[in-house]
Amino acid sequence: MDERIRKYIQDHHEEMIATLMDLIETPSPDGSDTEAQVLVKRKLEELGMEVESFRMNERVKACPDYCEPDIAYTEGTYNLAGVKKGEKDHPSLLLFAHIDTEREDFFGTFEDPYRAERKDGKICGLGSSDDKGGIGMMLEAVKAAMALEGDLGYDLTVLSLLGKHGGAFGTLSAMMKGYHGDCSLYLHPAETGHGFQEIKNISLGILDLKLTVFGKPGIPHDDLSTGENANLKIAEAVQILEEFNQIKRKEEVFDFGFFKGQPSFLLNIGSISSPGTPGNIALKTECLFRCRFFFPMSLDSLYEELASFLTERLEGDWTLEKGNFRAEPAMSQSDHPFLELVKDSIRDVTGEENFIQQYHGGRDVRFPILYGGSVCAGIGPYSALPLKGSGEREWIDEKDYLNGIAILTEILLKYKKAVC
Repeated sequence: MDERIRKYIQDHHEEMIATLMDLIETPSPDGSDTEAQVLVKRKLEELGMEVESFRMNERVKACPDYCEPDIAYTEGTYNLAGVKKGEKDHPSLLLFAHIDTEREDFFGTFEDPYRAERKDGKICGLGSSDDKGGIGMMLEAVKAAMALEGDLGYDLTVLSLLGKHGGAFGTLSAMMKGYHGDCSLYLHPAETGHGFQEIKNISLGILDLKLTVFGKPGIPHDDLSTGENANLKIAEAVQILEEFNQIKRKEEVFDFGFFKGQPSFLLNIGSISSPGTPGNIALKTECLFRCRFFFPMSLDSLYEELASFLTERLEGDWTLEKGNFRAEPAMSQSDHPFLELVKDSIRDVTGEENFIQQYHGGRDVRFPILYGGSVCAGIGPYSALPLKGSGEREWIDEKDYLNGIAILTEILLKYKKAVC
């Protein structure tokens, strides 16, 4: 590690921890007024950045994989962008993370969910791992890099976004407003437990679907010999879907990195429901399911192939509809100079050698690649996100949080030379 970075963090580590604890103790629950953005705005302005606040951009609705947010955002919710201009002939850099957290009672009932606590080498509190750790790391690294270098020499954009429920409000809207970077880094603690070993540069395609099958009334209404029960028919349909799943899992496999040889396709049945009543033949039954997929498949090709597969095997009346969650696959090449810089910086600070080229199921890594023309990856420190209602608190490893600041500071200082 650069000795200047080591000394700076040694001299300022309590301030860096205080920033994260202040963020935790300033509420920004899912969908509600983001008080914490006031704190972030002040810190961005202190860094000499031009700061803009914005809400969802209507242009996002024209994007092929736009999904309607599944919560209502209050009038006080907004995104923040901080921009520091540099030399135009150098590649630009974008850093982003999300400020909103789960609701106060998501993990259980606590006397004060916003109490930040340092305990056993961990920083605990609502949002610590999802994703105020990423916000704190981003703010403190930019502060450190500017203190050590002054002018970084390239355009730098920092985004504090809303993203818990649908990236359309946050990341995608930022792309539509023109907040791009030739390279982008998503800062989010690794919820898998891999810490900085994990580099998320792959984003799987996701398509939610609803298959509806229709029955026929019997004579009398409960006579199966003259009618057709939609519930029995959906059982047949599920078997057909599973057949499709098994075929695609053999055909579609990753051919690179950590996942080489593993299936890149998964079809999962989510729920089956029918409005029928006992004693009557069910006339309509719905099956909700989700497909995760990767190149060379696309949203359109997957839908067309699945519809054709069902047409050949499922008799009677049925419909297949696309659901709200849909996203095209995306990927940044792991040997790109920017990703090599990211790995080198992690290696310098932590000594990590065995990197996992991980895929990201959400949309944060995807949108800068697809709509910002960016090389993008996600990294983050070791943390824990408990199960819903577990009664446990979120936490982020204190040492790894500081390591994250050091890693990102090194990336910021070396970016201009490494990427050019």
